[in-house]
Amino acid sequence: MNDNIIAKNRFCDITKVKFRKWDEIDVLYWKLRCNDARSKNGEYYSNAYKDAYVQYNRTKIINHADAKGIPPDLLGGIAWIEVGGKPESYKIYTFETRRMMSPFHVSKHPLKTSFGSVAMQLGVAINTLGLDPETLTVRDQLELSNCLLEDDFNLNLVATHLQNLILFDYPDCATMYLTDEQYLMAGVRYNRGTERKLKDFIKARTDNPTYPSDEYKLISYGLRLLQIRPHIKWLLGL
Repeated sequence: MNDNIIAKNRFCDITKVKFRKWDEIDVLYWKLRCNDARSKNGEYYSNAYKDAYVQYNRTKIINHADAKGIPPDLLGGIAWIEVGGKPESYKIYTFETRRMMSPFHVSKHPLKTSFGSVAMQLGVAINTLGLDPETLTVRDQLELSNCLLEDDFNLNLVATHLQNLILFDYPDCATMYLTDEQYLMAGVRYNRGTERKLKDFIKARTDNPTYPSDEYKLISYGLRLLQIRPHIKWLLGL
């Protein structure tokens, strides 16, 4: 098939080389084999994949983060947490199922389906691009979901979204130089969205982690992001 035909997409060039996508075989090595550091099975397998993704895309991560004025290790950390998990091939079936069931209001809205190695809901991607979801056809939505599978497009959009999330809570901050609280909240917002008030999450940090409340659990994503920060910096060579 002619590459010019393949590349026709309203939103991106889908012919670029990308990192190997997480698939069903990866899930088997991750979920069905015992944790073994030597043979890289179980969680070690998953973590090795995450490390490889960040290192392979090191230049893209740094360049896109710099362009948006956010810490590269923030973008790299979000990428590390998000990659792996559900096989990419399953996500399109999830989208189509939700699209067919949406008139009956028995499933999530199809635009809440996440795509890309660094998972992003399709509706969030549409808003981040400044598009009106009401004007997009199903074909447009499918083309955009395909673009999220392309690492360069995916990382650029995630960096833009992270910048927006930081400024949502801290409109006057220098987004490249974040406090631990701001860094944590960027992760929490990426995971939880913008519905809850900032003060709810700040209060959760004072809870006793031995007996975590539901609010404390809400910030676990951000806490994990802070925890892996030194490792991400090492992967990126920072």
